Amino acid sequence: MKQFEHGGQIYNADGTAGDWLDFSANINPLGLSKKIRAAIIENIDGVKNYPDPNATELKAAISQRYKVPAENLVLVNGAAEFFYLYLNVTRPRKILIPVPSFSEYERAARAVNAEVEYIFTRAEENFQLNLKQDFSADLMILGRPNNPTGNLISIDTIKKLAANVKILIDESFIDFLEVESARQLVSEKISVVQSLTKIFAIPGLRLGFAVVEKKLAAKLNAAKDVWNVNFLAQKAGVAALSDEKFLQVTKSYLQIEKKYFVERLKKIPNLQVFEPTVNFVLLKFETPALAELTLEKLRQEKILLRSCANFVGLDARFLRSAIRTREENLKLLDALENI
Repeated sequence: MKQFEHGGQIYNADGTAGDWLDFSANINPLGLSKKIRAAIIENIDGVKNYPDPNATELKAAISQRYKVPAENLVLVNGAAEFFYLYLNVTRPRKILIPVPSFSEYERAARAVNAEVEYIFTRAEENFQLNLKQDFSADLMILGRPNNPTGNLISIDTIKKLAANVKILIDESFIDFLEVESARQLVSEKISVVQSLTKIFAIPGLRLGFAVVEKKLAAKLNAAKDVWNVNFLAQKAGVAALSDEKFLQVTKSYLQIEKKYFVERLKKIPNLQVFEPTVNFVLLKFETPALAELTLEKLRQEKILLRSCANFVGLDARFLRSAIRTREENLKLLDALENI
């Protein structure tokens, strides 16, 4: 088991934020929308009150936007909270995790003393899941799209897997894409969790939701902290979900910028680029030493990339980069070419 850590580590030893150009966290490069910013400012005085424990307004907004019944919803303080809540309530004994993947899946599993079995995917096969393997466990946790590989497992594959094992699907990046969500498959065998912090650039507020079978939703809602979604997060979420234009502009922007970013990366020698589906790219350097040198040289220029050395199934040759604005991307690309 490798050490758990994450991107977005922009803080100095004294806790203050450093002056970094952060490509290590996969957040919407367009930042806060005008609607979210206005909602936070307009409602700032409301923090003197407790948040609505039922998050009625936010649940209605999620239900309307994603076409899911409110009784199937569980609102959480970021998607990561849901892994701990779900596993603490359901208590699976054995959990399958295709790797490499988001480390909080395993961390939450270890927190409930579950046995964790890795399903290793291979870079040579573009990290595709091999369905010929025997999947025997109480639960499988899947990222869709997966972090850090960007792979997007198909709806048909999920249906086949669910015939043999319960599945918890993390769709935290799904709103960056024009694809079918697994929310339509929710049943006793399939649950889906989604972050709202990445697409709406509010990781500091923490906000997410899960869609699960109705009886399980009641159990999960009874087991969580009453005020787990704070007042400003609720107001920001309502504003965000009404902003269809912002979502469309984001998708259009990333479609163009992703193509440009990847084409430039592919011209850099001694670097393998895994074709991305969303707003981040997995990179493989020729040697660990070259990857580590690149990280250090970039740090000297106040640019952060995400080392993937601590991802199970990867090693120090792999780095992950977010896709940001053209101006910011050019700074990274120029720096990489120079290195």
